[in-house]
Amino acid sequence: MIYKFFFKVINDEAENMDDDFESNYLHLINRYLLLLFFIFLFYSIFIIAFFGDMLISIFLTIITFFWLFLMAIKGKTKRFRRVLKPFIVGIFVLLTFIVSFFNIYTYKNAGVEYFYFCLLFAVPFFLKYKKDAYTIFFITFIISINFIACLYFDFDFLPKSRYIEKADFKTIKLLNILFSVASFLMDIVFITQKDALIHGLISDKKEKDSTIKDLVKTNAELMKHQMLINHLSEENIQEILNLAESNSPMFFEKFQVFFPHFIPEILRINPNLIHSELYFCALMKLDFDTKKIAQCTNNSIRAVESKKYRIRKKLNISSEININSFLIKI
Repeated sequence: MIYKFFFKVINDEAENMDDDFESNYLHLINRYLLLLFFIFLFYSIFIIAFFGDMLISIFLTIITFFWLFLMAIKGKTKRFRRVLKPFIVGIFVLLTFIVSFFNIYTYKNAGVEYFYFCLLFAVPFFLKYKKDAYTIFFITFIISINFIACLYFDFDFLPKSRYIEKADFKTIKLLNILFSVASFLMDIVFITQKDALIHGLISDKKEKDSTIKDLVKTNAELMKHQMLINHLSEENIQEILNLAESNSPMFFEKFQVFFPHFIPEILRINPNLIHSELYFCALMKLDFDTKKIAQCTNNSIRAVESKKYRIRKKLNISSEININSFLIKI
């Protein structure tokens, strides 16, 4: 039936809507990973250029291309959906320990600790507060513990940079503060874009739900009408047509037996319709054209057209709408 086709169309649109959201969100994640790529690339170049620390620079370069690797496997996210969240948590924990290491490695004087806050601000981009509450608490706990531990403990057993001892810490700290602020602003931009995608998805879902509700209502009306049609046998239909064509006084009574809701619905639109106008409405409900109505009622075509015009006005039917089609739907 038609309503089943509409439901199929709506469900297909819903699936396409979800696919579009996932595709757009993946593109957004890729842009975020690209940002991380450039940040780590800058630091690896900065360290080798200004401090000559080859080992640390190689370490950062490896991580730099790790972000490109994540971008390359974007199409595999559906296959590995179950391990995606633990993978994200693992990356946050890894980045937290990297920040802690560099904070200690630079004698806690280079402003590396500001990047803890960048990690915190990045959490809402990848996770949802309601759905992933415990995961967010875990990541926040790990970042907080690292921040407090690096603040109060010296960790003398960890290596310190021999290249940075005589460096200008004010310049390095300024650069780290500027980059952490830039990263924070980029987090805000990406979170805003993610929220815009989610709000768009919610809006589309509400529109889809509203359409489904309308279809359910229409379907109920169609089923009611279908039950009525099924109730009428071919003999019943032929009987009422014969009564109408012969202008029998029994026609109108029989019509109301077969279509009990039609006249009340017409009167609900306009209770001022007179008997002759209701009679004409019954004939048009049977899809009689002007010429046939004129024959059945012993009226001229012009008189029938005049009567149909008055009915159209009383029922407030637009001139663009076929009056028979309008009445058949009631």
